[in-house]
Amino acid sequence: MDDLNVHLRSVTRFIFFFLSFCLLTWALFPTARPIAAGLAVGALAGWVNAIYLFRKVKRIADSAAAQSYRRTNLGFLTRAAVAVLAVVIALRVPGINLYAVIAGYFVTQLATLLLGFLGIPRGKG
Repeated sequence: MDDLNVHLRSVTRFIFFFLSFCLLTWALFPTARPIAAGLAVGALAGWVNAIYLFRKVKRIADSAAAQSYRRTNLGFLTRAAVAVLAVVIALRVPGINLYAVIAGYFVTQLATLLLGFLGIPRGKG
């Protein structure tokens, strides 16, 4: 389970760099403000969902290691509600692009996938 902590830390670091890039884009390029704001809102919602899913997976793994088989779920409705909240924010707040929110939501998942592949140790042979 220690690998999962390391992986989540690297994904969090990437998301913070991405959010700072969105903030700089928002500050320096006034024409790109709706897109930068949408990407930031979407990436933040995706990151919150990744943290929530990490905690649920860790709880399931800990209960399986202790052999106390409690019935648990991964909290799909909660994660879906966070995604819908990001879309509602984009619809209610002027100056946030809805399509950028949707695209930004997948930044965390893509970062998780790519950083996971880059973190696999290369074997000799």
